Amino acid sequence: MNSKNTQCIKWLSLVLVAGIAIWQIVSGNSSFGTGLLVGVVVAAGSLEIRQRRISDMQKKGMNPYDERAWSLAGMAAYVSVRIFVISIAVIVLIGSIWGPQVQVNPYNLLGLCLCALLGLYVGSYYYYNRKF
Repeated sequence: MNSKNTQCIKWLSLVLVAGIAIWQIVSGNSSFGTGLLVGVVVAAGSLEIRQRRISDMQKKGMNPYDERAWSLAGMAAYVSVRIFVISIAVIVLIGSIWGPQVQVNPYNLLGLCLCALLGLYVGSYYYYNRKF
């Protein structure tokens, strides 16, 4: 898959999410639809800025996809998943010993877990970027 196909898929998915957002606004759930629409606008802006930076680097003769970036991303992913799995295993062990004290919505819990994993990945990527 080349970069044109990938970019087309990204934009089509954004258009699909924007359509869902507009449908939510029209059907009466304006708060969710507005938040989703703002997210689409921010995502489209960040994709455009990223693509512009990559094309500027390519015009200068630099390779934006060098081995160092892939190596850092791999190390960051390995460390973040390792820390995440160990911490989740400890939480499950503690929860199974003392039992469920607090009722938690599973969707919120999954969102918090995803947020924690992405935060670990970003933090470890910046750590390895400074270290190497």
